[in-house]
Parts: sequence; C-alpha cells; structure tokens
Amino acid sequence: MKRTIKIIAIIVLLFIALLAWAPWITEEYAIGKVTEMLGGPDAQFHYIDKTMPVKDIPKEVNWLPFVKFVTFPGEAGWFVTFLGIVV
Repeated sequence: MKRTIKIIAIIVLLFIALLAWAPWITEEYAIGKVTEMLGGPDAQFHYIDKTMPVKDIPKEVNWLPFVKFVTFPGEAGWFVTFLGIVV
C-alpha cells in the first residue's frame, strides 16, 4: 500500500514538473500567440513613442514556471501559459 502511494506521488510530481517546464511552448510559439492576440504581425502598436508594426518590435521571451513571459523591452509584457492562453 505505501509503495503504491509513493509511486502515485512520484507520477503526480513528474506531471507537475512537466507542466511547469512546458517544453511545448517554444519561444516562437509564445511570440506567435502574442502577435496573434495583438492583431497580427502588421498590426500597429505604440512602442516607445513610435507607432510601428508588431513584427518590427524587438521581443524577449523568458521562462517562468508554467508560463513563458513575452516582453517588448521597456514597454509591455504578456504571459503565455502552458495551455497556450495569453494573459
């Protein structure tokens, strides 16, 4: 009985670790989801006192547990969750 509980606990912990890592959310995928949410690559965005297309704005992607954090340096940021939802 105790062995079964340990095995289940290990499986649950591995599953949670996999969700936290979220390897299926790549940098390209996260940037694509944010770009899509903003209206596409040609959508206009006010970035550091200039209006420009989203595709021309520099982007940074950082990993946090359960999410990727996509930022326009010095301006704005969005979280892309392990489910692919932009927050």
